[in-house]
Amino acid sequence: MEYDGGEPLRFEVLGLLRVRRGDREVDLGAAKQRAVLAVLLLGRNTPVSRGHIIDAVWGDAAPSSAVNLVQTYVAGLRRALEPSRARRAPAELLTSVGDGYLLRLDPAAVDLDAFERGVVTAGRLRSAGDLEAAAHVLDEVLALWRGEALGGVAGLFAEVERGRLAERRLAALEERAELLLLTGRGAELVQELAALVGEHPLRERGHGLLMRALCQAGRQAEALGAYREAREVLIEELGVEPGPELRRLQQAVLAGEDPEPERPTRPLTIPAPAAEPALPTTPAQLPRAPVALIGREAAVRRLDGLLADYPSGGLVLVVTGPAGVGKTALALHWAHRVREEFPDGQLYVDLHGYDPNQEPLGAGEVLNRFLRTLGVPSGDIPVTVEERSALFRTLVADRRMVVMLDNARGSTELMPLLPGSPSCVVVTSRRRLVGLVAHADARLVELDMLDTDAAVQVLGRVAGRDATEVGPLRRLAVLCDGLPLALRIAAARLAVSPSLRVAELVAELDDEHGRLAALGLEDEDSTVRAALDASRRALSPLPARLLALLGLHPGPDVTAHVVAAMACVRVSEAQRALDALAAANLLSVNEPGRYGAHDLVRVYTRTLAGELAPAQRHEATSRMLDFYLHCADLADGLLPVGRGSVRVAPRLVPAEVPRLTGAGDATAWLDAEQGNLIAAAELAGEGADRAWLVHAWQLPYTLSRFFWLRADRSTWLRTTEAAMRAATSLGEPEARFVTLFNLGVALLQFHRSDEALARLREALEVARAGGDVNAQARALTTVADMLQTSGRLEEAETCYREALEVSRAAGSRWAEAAAHHNLGPLYLAMRRYEDAKAWLRAAVRIYQEVGEQCGESTCHTDLALVLLESGELTEAVVSARTALSVASAAMSPYHQALAHDRLATVFERQGLAGARAHWQRALALYTELNAPEADLVRARLARVRSASSPVG
Repeated sequence: MEYDGGEPLRFEVLGLLRVRRGDREVDLGAAKQRAVLAVLLLGRNTPVSRGHIIDAVWGDAAPSSAVNLVQTYVAGLRRALEPSRARRAPAELLTSVGDGYLLRLDPAAVDLDAFERGVVTAGRLRSAGDLEAAAHVLDEVLALWRGEALGGVAGLFAEVERGRLAERRLAALEERAELLLLTGRGAELVQELAALVGEHPLRERGHGLLMRALCQAGRQAEALGAYREAREVLIEELGVEPGPELRRLQQAVLAGEDPEPERPTRPLTIPAPAAEPALPTTPAQLPRAPVALIGREAAVRRLDGLLADYPSGGLVLVVTGPAGVGKTALALHWAHRVREEFPDGQLYVDLHGYDPNQEPLGAGEVLNRFLRTLGVPSGDIPVTVEERSALFRTLVADRRMVVMLDNARGSTELMPLLPGSPSCVVVTSRRRLVGLVAHADARLVELDMLDTDAAVQVLGRVAGRDATEVGPLRRLAVLCDGLPLALRIAAARLAVSPSLRVAELVAELDDEHGRLAALGLEDEDSTVRAALDASRRALSPLPARLLALLGLHPGPDVTAHVVAAMACVRVSEAQRALDALAAANLLSVNEPGRYGAHDLVRVYTRTLAGELAPAQRHEATSRMLDFYLHCADLADGLLPVGRGSVRVAPRLVPAEVPRLTGAGDATAWLDAEQGNLIAAAELAGEGADRAWLVHAWQLPYTLSRFFWLRADRSTWLRTTEAAMRAATSLGEPEARFVTLFNLGVALLQFHRSDEALARLREALEVARAGGDVNAQARALTTVADMLQTSGRLEEAETCYREALEVSRAAGSRWAEAAAHHNLGPLYLAMRRYEDAKAWLRAAVRIYQEVGEQCGESTCHTDLALVLLESGELTEAVVSARTALSVASAAMSPYHQALAHDRLATVFERQGLAGARAHWQRALALYTELNAPEADLVRARLARVRSASSPVG
């Protein structure tokens, strides 16, 4: 294959991964880019999906940007392989195909292809009886190896492929030695074979070859010594005696006979001795299928579709999902459904990957069972896993079978069990088995909980209850979380106790503390708790520890940052542990970076948390509260709205926090974490710990400006009322003022004026008693707002001016700006237009000075109305447009809505086109924010439409 001036490209896999153009090595770029090339090379001349590349290169640790990274690496490889290609010209060598890529290579350009062709050629020559020529060909292709395959490429994918290729090289070395022995050249092989046996002491073939070479060299005593050494290592490492071939060689040497077999001209088969008849070779091992499979129609259709995509077979399916979700039931149902398409039989094994009472079956034991089932006598089954796997693949090479591997724990032990044939392999596992997806092109079928309707069907079928109990059955289905195992256990309890009413069982399960115990049967180990315990035992230490700590978290989901804070580990460690829990189907990925749990798993984690020492629970919870308070305070400080003088101080500042660089990051983080922050505040307020009570009022305080920006009045009021209770318990003046003030403002949003005024006056008295002038200014301003709203304008002016004097005395520019601002609408109401304009423009200048964009936008909105009322129409439009521009820069939907609303009013009053469009935009924003102003705008739009106004 030639590119760039006719220089040939050569791809070298058998050693350090490299590409050569003529006599020059091509720069393949960074390590991950080289790994991408390795995946494409091993899939050369066939399309390789982008998902397969991501799984192979990153495995379970794929970053969210993996797709973009693959595209970047492919672009880099294209530049390296075809440097003379014009920038927009299509690639010839590495092309895009569907959702992946195709690396088009001439087999002569790849050393691995040359090696494989040589091995095939040597086999043909041996079959033809030309042993010398066969050995010569193997010498040539073994010389292509320059060291360990895929050198310089890291990762599980590379390790697996290295192992596979190393096995191919080892088999070729043994075959070459076999050929030389058959031509009588054993003496020259002794040193080489002794080194090979030293590197691979468990391979019986190597020991046999060494014994034969020693005999040909006339060293029979050493040959017997080699047998003894082989026997010792096999017994010590594997607990087995040498196989029949080694025993035959030993007997031949002891008898002084020639140990060499007759020269074969074709591969030998394994005959079954008459004394041990072969077992039936058309096995039917599938256990009984479930009587009824409810709620899994979509999963069955997916399995059918995947099978249709592989008409010639070779399909590997992984049915994955949480413990008790019905993976085995689905797999058995489908395997029985399609067994006629696989006429050569069905193999089945339970690998016991999560059985607390039995060790998981290893690949060697499973292969031993399969080979015996397929008719291989026990004495002829090879010792090593590699040899058993090779023999298994040979025996099923031309057969169409279903092979079901139930309850697998990991990918590694499954690789030797995969037939290289048109068979269909069905694996069930609580893990997603990313390794199997990456290295065997497996297809995932993920099962989740049943929906409520299907869950009710399961309960009704097993329990036999009538339609009069549908309501309680639906509640029972919800309490069982739609988990088939829990549903079957609950239904079984109803079936064996006809006097037990569904409502009574519902009441029992409603108690979260006893729910897991209630979902068990006296005479069975298969309970929900046992299933979850088994999943936990399979975890490494950190994920297992985190599972218990997650039971302390009160919110709907978690991130690596908060988990790292709770566990006192690095975020990268927490991320890997959370990914492991998700891979084990103990957590679900709600969205990138956010992890949640189904209800029963959540109950389980709380049970685990309750088993921790009290000091551990307190410390982890305190760290969580500190994390949320610190991060909420960081985000609050980035919002485009002024903040008060309160500065929060968590007990411990977390070592790692999310990167928040501006208002956009802050609002996005607060949007995502709102549920967790509220839940954390509520949890902190439930106890008597004074440090936690501080969190209980300060967390809502840090959220109050966010709720105001989002116009989320109901949440604001609810959290502020809870904060007020915590502040009252603490009895600290600052806490009482802040919560009283925020509660008054929140009540004001609901037009509960009397209650609001009472809370605000109470806050003002607390501020005066403590001599806090900033707090006094805030309280006075808000009281004045209320007086103005109620029409008591002179009283309001007095309060505003007192607030202004207090603000100036305190040196608070923000409070001073607010006082100037508030006097503007007051003087508008009093028709003192010049005063209104002057005070509002002064407020704009101060807001700009302190960087308060939302206040500045509102000032321009109010100024536009003053200008409109005073007849300065052009200036009114300019001011309203400025308000919209500043609100957009502040990324505040509420203030954008106010500006659109004001622009529409100005346009309508002047008879200009566009009023309707601005009101429509204001309505959309108010509606999205669930703001009460939406009803007023709807009325204005209706008025415009009914009047057939020309201002649309």
